[in-house]
Amino acid sequence: MWNFSCRWRVAVLAGLVAIGLTGCAEKRDKLAYDNFTQIRTQVHNRDDVEAILGEPDQRFDDRFMYERPDKHLHVFVEFDDKGRVTRAQWVDAMDESNVWHDSEDAKPHRTPGGP
Repeated sequence: MWNFSCRWRVAVLAGLVAIGLTGCAEKRDKLAYDNFTQIRTQVHNRDDVEAILGEPDQRFDDRFMYERPDKHLHVFVEFDDKGRVTRAQWVDAMDESNVWHDSEDAKPHRTPGGP
């Protein structure tokens, strides 16, 4: 038979586990095509891109790079000297549609071999 003290400890432990799981859910990957298409050149800056796509895997002076090697996905976002987006590229070789999107072009492209 469980006494009050034991039940209280189990309740606290269950609460901590729930909080931990909630924290994990918030760290989900923001790198999604729908999020990527929100990025606008000469409108968004470095902070905006991080808010939209999450923290980049690599930072350079003029570029953020996001990589998901297991998904064959690469995303590049370039910035001008004021930190505004000048170009954004989405290269997804594993997506069924084989989408390659470059902000310098008006529409997404299909990579060779795609449907």
